[in-house]
Amino acid sequence: MKASFKLVLFVVSLISFAGACQAQQAQQAPQTAQAPHALTREQQAQLDKQDQDIAQVASTIVKMVDENKAGDIWDLSSPLARKVITRDDFVKKVTNDRAALGAAGMRMPMGVRHLRFDGTGNMPAGSYITVTFDTQFSQAQKSSREIVTFILDPDNSWRFAGYSVR
Repeated sequence: MKASFKLVLFVVSLISFAGACQAQQAQQAPQTAQAPHALTREQQAQLDKQDQDIAQVASTIVKMVDENKAGDIWDLSSPLARKVITRDDFVKKVTNDRAALGAAGMRMPMGVRHLRFDGTGNMPAGSYITVTFDTQFSQAQKSSREIVTFILDPDNSWRFAGYSVR
């Protein structure tokens, strides 16, 4: 329950930051169309802080998966994610995906990526952040990639949108 509480607090804390980022993007949009500009130091510092915070939440999420708390994760997910997969199906999928791998061992964060989809492919339109971990599991010969995905919801909050392990 403690991890769930931290996740909720983090999502709430990102509301104002996401709004600031959206405002900065809106201000930069006309400039970007003419010529690309580098971020200011302040903008880069905000982006770096956001990436650190979201990576910390992603780490909490994979630990919750380790603790068989997939249902708790789904409960805090984006409404869009809840439309795509039911709670029961999400729990079954995560449980099945992880069952053959065994217990998680060493887990290394591999990076944070910012993505934008226009809705023409398999992904709904929107801004996404993915956090990737290289994880060694007790029953797997090779390390696996765990990917935690967040989406920027209409209320400017980053919320959990997906988990996969390959």
